[in-house]
Amino acid sequence: MTGKKFSFSIFLFLPAFAFAQPANSTNASSSGDEPLPFLNADFFADSLAEAYTLEEDPMGAQRLLQVRDSALTPSVNVSSSFNYTSNPFKQPKSSKTHNKSTSLDLSLSFNLGLGEYGIGDEVVCAPALSFIQMRSFMDPIEDYGSEFLKDPGLNTDTQIASLSLPFVLPNDFSLVFSHTYTAPSTYRGKKQQLMYSNTPKLSFIKNFILDSGDTISFSAGASYTFSESDTLEEQFKQLADSTGLSFAFLEAITVQAGQSLADGPANLQDGIGHEISISYTKLFGEKLTLVPSFSYFSTAFTEGSNKSRTDKVYNAGLSANFAFFEWLSISGLSNFSWKRTSGTEENALLSFDDFIGGVTIAVNHSF
Repeated sequence: MTGKKFSFSIFLFLPAFAFAQPANSTNASSSGDEPLPFLNADFFADSLAEAYTLEEDPMGAQRLLQVRDSALTPSVNVSSSFNYTSNPFKQPKSSKTHNKSTSLDLSLSFNLGLGEYGIGDEVVCAPALSFIQMRSFMDPIEDYGSEFLKDPGLNTDTQIASLSLPFVLPNDFSLVFSHTYTAPSTYRGKKQQLMYSNTPKLSFIKNFILDSGDTISFSAGASYTFSESDTLEEQFKQLADSTGLSFAFLEAITVQAGQSLADGPANLQDGIGHEISISYTKLFGEKLTLVPSFSYFSTAFTEGSNKSRTDKVYNAGLSANFAFFEWLSISGLSNFSWKRTSGTEENALLSFDDFIGGVTIAVNHSF
């Protein structure tokens, strides 16, 4: 990978200095023509969804309205999630008759609140950093093993670093600027970083607090993803090292097909994203929370062979969380999503319906 992947670390810490003085005290299966099956528009969906789930607060941004004197508020979260999916692109090739698979995700996250800063009399900003390390095991029960070893995009270590600048406005409005860096890599066999991406995002959130204490949350956002991965030449060198195939042979096939080794899916994830979501948070006592939700996400790709492609994903879900203690909780999730892809006839084959169900156990500690 190029040196660009380190540029995000510089951006990540700039806001920490900008707020140094507080106020009066906040997957698609690859076709035969694609060299790497993991470079598809769905690759990061599960990882990012898990990352955001770890940081959800049933009361939304309301807790930020009380400006704290403390400058730093670190916390650690460890979770284990077991999920079922009917996504046809997450089935092993040797299991054509199956329409389901499972996954086990282990996550460790470190969250650091950088303080809460009053801006005028009615606005509060609570910048925060988040670092997440996640490992995914595909189908650990039936363990198709050899098939999934051939597809490194399904068994990955993923690092996610994010910076969030939420501005809590009057009347339960919030404006959130965020930036997320994501870098997946293989852990079976030779460790190899697959790609990385940077996604700046702007979100607008409105919370409606009901007399019962329940909350209806509406959000709309826009983002742009910059991605980078290896060229065909770099990929073929790694393939030759790991399999013993001749690099000259791979190069000859590529040239005969009319392609250049300097080409490749280096930025196939680049695209403009738009999303809208609505959720209802129902509280049952102090321990049980129920959240039905609906969301829509659209991505218009802007680079490479995906340039004419647009993905639209609709998701209807229901989640429940039960907090045994302040540090221990268990949650269940049930989602149905349908993805529709436009563009070429080949892109249309990437459309699918997916039912997801799972259970997550989480342990957290705030310092």
